[in-house]
Amino acid sequence: MSVNAELGHRLDQVRSLMRERSWGVLVAYYGGQHNMLRPDPIMLMTDYRVLGPSVLVIPLGGQLQLIITPPWDLPRAREAVTAAAVNAVNETDLVSAMVRAAAGSAGQVALAGTEVMPVAVARALVGALGYKPADASQMIRSVCRTRQPFELSRVEKAAAIADEGFRHLCEIARPGMREYELAAELEHAMQVAGSEDNFGLMATGVHNVAVRAVTDRRLERGDLIVSEITPCYRGYFAQLCRTLALGVPSAMQQQKFDLLLRAEDAGLAQASPGRPSSGIAGAINDVIAAAGYADYCRPPYMRTRGHGLGLGGVAPSDLNDTTPGTLERNMTMVIHPNQYIPETGYLMLGDTVVIEDGGPRLLTRTPRRLFFKEI
Repeated sequence: MSVNAELGHRLDQVRSLMRERSWGVLVAYYGGQHNMLRPDPIMLMTDYRVLGPSVLVIPLGGQLQLIITPPWDLPRAREAVTAAAVNAVNETDLVSAMVRAAAGSAGQVALAGTEVMPVAVARALVGALGYKPADASQMIRSVCRTRQPFELSRVEKAAAIADEGFRHLCEIARPGMREYELAAELEHAMQVAGSEDNFGLMATGVHNVAVRAVTDRRLERGDLIVSEITPCYRGYFAQLCRTLALGVPSAMQQQKFDLLLRAEDAGLAQASPGRPSSGIAGAINDVIAAAGYADYCRPPYMRTRGHGLGLGGVAPSDLNDTTPGTLERNMTMVIHPNQYIPETGYLMLGDTVVIEDGGPRLLTRTPRRLFFKEI
């Protein structure tokens, strides 16, 4: 099935839900600031990434309209989007263009993307319509919570890029190198492999308290390098979390990393269709708590046990023991029992998976072990 056919199936689902709610038109807004945890409703419906504030107008019947800014991006937009009439305006004219496109539709106007819409734009839209539109953000997320085949292939490619990035990191990391130099090498290797972007965090030291943005610190023998590598391929993200020791790790470091391995195994065992999303975090926490670290299974010693991943963290949201919802076939997410442990500092282990009928399939292929380089 082609990308357009898969997007057409998604559009049919959206319109069916609009019909149930008596919505005459749905306006999807996005501001152009792409984020691995925030879904972009315009790209989810058109496979086009906007560069500035833009709207997609979806009538209950008839042709879609895409209104973009900045105007100079119009040729790219028209080449990329064939299922909608595409026009461009200056940002100051976006609200009036939005209202004109939605005018004349029977039924209520619904709006997706309010979480990123500037207050001034929202007020202007409400003033022009004369009423507050229905909130469609959750409805868009519900339709897009699982990956279409073309989306899954992109997450798989992003996962392969993450694997290549970590392989290169292990190859070149050495004492005396600055953290930002290592991060730059990692970025370059992944761009060569096809990455468009990377949400990267890293920390180095003998006792890290968390992962963070890189600094000018020089690597030293005995350091643990903890890395969260999240490349983007054609708009879709995958994530790999791993730990590398500069030198042979101590017995204590290996023992505590093995704890993370057991925790990840427990979380993966819960990652099947029909099971609660919260079960993944619960299983991970049970393993770590049983080892004596129950008090550390909360911030600031960890943040979450994973989250939805792909084009924004649509579903599930952060994997904690209170996360709502049920796992479904073809959801993609990262599962990571990343954890601060008082004896060793922060350790990282995590993989991108797709939920399948027989359980999770790991898309990241880097071996799940504590890596080290003999220095």
